[in-house]
Amino acid sequence: MKNNPLGTAFVVSCFMFQSAFAFEGRIMATVTRGGQATPLLYTAGINSLRVEVTTTNRPYPVNLLNLSSGEMTLVFPGNRSFVHLKAAAENDSSAPPGFPAMPPGVGPQSQPMAAPPSIGPTNFPGMPAPPAMPNMPAGGGMPAMPMMSPMMGMMQAMELTATGDKTNLLGQACEKFQIKQRGETMDIWATAQLFPFQPYLQNQPHRIGSQRIEEKWGGLLAEKKLFPLLAVLRYERSSAPGAPPVIGAERYRFEVQAITPEKITPDDDAKLFQPPPNYQELRPLPF
Repeated sequence: MKNNPLGTAFVVSCFMFQSAFAFEGRIMATVTRGGQATPLLYTAGINSLRVEVTTTNRPYPVNLLNLSSGEMTLVFPGNRSFVHLKAAAENDSSAPPGFPAMPPGVGPQSQPMAAPPSIGPTNFPGMPAPPAMPNMPAGGGMPAMPMMSPMMGMMQAMELTATGDKTNLLGQACEKFQIKQRGETMDIWATAQLFPFQPYLQNQPHRIGSQRIEEKWGGLLAEKKLFPLLAVLRYERSSAPGAPPVIGAERYRFEVQAITPEKITPDDDAKLFQPPPNYQELRPLPF
């Protein structure tokens, strides 16, 4: 999958959706990364959400989200197609969103598969059996420790922490949160007066995505049913011994420019939150 310039990730299983939200209307926002600004438009209906890029230099995919079920539809104007991605909770826990569970006998099994009797080093004539592993004395030696991959450690270290600071942005009561990881700090001003945040997707997400802050912060906000008004990710620079780190250059920003409450009519609902009738449905990619 091509790198997403917006640096997002999609974790529907973490979202806590409601059947309806108080806010109905449009939100204009901008994502800036690497000096490139991408304008986004969020259109929220009673039970649906549309996220799209408003620039017209090329046909960007459109995200359609059912707020009650968590099902996502990616619409691709470039080739007049769309793909439905089911909420992860509807699938097997070992399968990615939109990918059906494996049939019996395929994939990891609950019991290890025994080797056939004709295979294995002990079957060759004259070959001695391998020596048995010595028993460790009770309480001696190194204690058994569960295996933990570096990726698991990175995921556990990423937390959304409330700072206690509060303010008002664009008429919305906001609270400040922070995410700190590996020499980076993201400051987020978010509100609970809108709807759970949905990062913009350009492609169907991989089952295992990046663990960088800009790829995961949206899911952390959605878990708490928050929508960001401003989020800035900066590097931390080393300082004098014992002193707190110095916040350095900015490398990622999400900022809302305008919030416009607006009633979505039934006619607009059908046009905005459904793929065009002449588009072809595609199967989700098997990963």
